[in-house]
Amino acid sequence: MKVFKQITAVFIFSAVIALIVNAVNPNGVPLIMEKNIYKQDTTSKSNIGDFINDPYDTTTKPSQFFGGKKNKQGFIEPENISSVLAKQLYDRKALFIDARTKAEYDTLHIKDAVNISYMDFYPKSAAERADVMKKFGKSGIIVVYCNGGTCEVSIDLAYEIAKLGFNNVSIYKGGITEWKTLGHPVETNMK
Repeated sequence: MKVFKQITAVFIFSAVIALIVNAVNPNGVPLIMEKNIYKQDTTSKSNIGDFINDPYDTTTKPSQFFGGKKNKQGFIEPENISSVLAKQLYDRKALFIDARTKAEYDTLHIKDAVNISYMDFYPKSAAERADVMKKFGKSGIIVVYCNGGTCEVSIDLAYEIAKLGFNNVSIYKGGITEWKTLGHPVETNMK
């Protein structure tokens, strides 16, 4: 019984210390979300449609819908989004970027998505990357995806795009696999 009390005391002490360290750490994990961007309410004035701009429009100011705070490196970090929000953004004509190879993209991709392969994008210089992205407005909402599951090229590409000054970049980690399973629009370039 004495050992159980000691273990309990050590556990409680450790939990309190962890909470204190998390609270004072500027990169700490929020225990309560301040803003729920995953909400399905589409009737409020803060409807996601109010935040979506034409991805080709370069004249509007960034809405900073996703997060809105710059990190230490000076760019707004991409946010992970749910399949529900991904579909809402798709329905509102957000720009979807497939980060996979051209061959994977040609086999099957989200309907109307553009292909910017991370494997081709990453080796480019900053100027070449900016040239690839110049046709897309920096204030439009961009959703980057890949296969889903353990595929991480969407994360890598989203961060590289955000570093170029695109402020509304999100990552749909469910990817083409989840999208297709949910019965959402897909297409192929195969003949």
